[in-house]
Amino acid sequence: MPDKDQMTSHLDNAMYGPPKLHPDEQRTYLGTFRERVDLLMSIKQLQHAEYQTEFQTELKAHPDYQVIFNGHTGMEALKPYIQIAGQLQRAFTIVQDDFYGGKPTDSGLVVISKTAINQYPIKVEDRADKQPAPTQPTAKEQPTFWTKMKHHLGL
Repeated sequence: MPDKDQMTSHLDNAMYGPPKLHPDEQRTYLGTFRERVDLLMSIKQLQHAEYQTEFQTELKAHPDYQVIFNGHTGMEALKPYIQIAGQLQRAFTIVQDDFYGGKPTDSGLVVISKTAINQYPIKVEDRADKQPAPTQPTAKEQPTFWTKMKHHLGL
């Protein structure tokens, strides 16, 4: 006969489900771990179009990454991001458990890898601020032979 601790553990698992490893981390990153996250956007950020380019750039750069959307965001805000993921043929999941929350500061989407990548920074606002400004050649600079070749070849 199992002892009382095993019985209590078995009943707890049956009533509440098995315990989660790092539940706060999984709540923040929509069911995955921080080490797998490449890009993180809040629900509030999804409601504005300014970060769609950063999202698309990340998906194009990493064809094996997946997206997890927070269903509490609302389909109106998610629609453009789902369309981008669909056009690029990236796997995505929509999670809507109460566990993930629906406040504007909660996670709205995460772009993830199947394995640990330890990307820094992951927040979209930190990534967008760190993008170097595109440089335009000044009027005095003449394009080099290699620059002309790259332009000609479309590189």
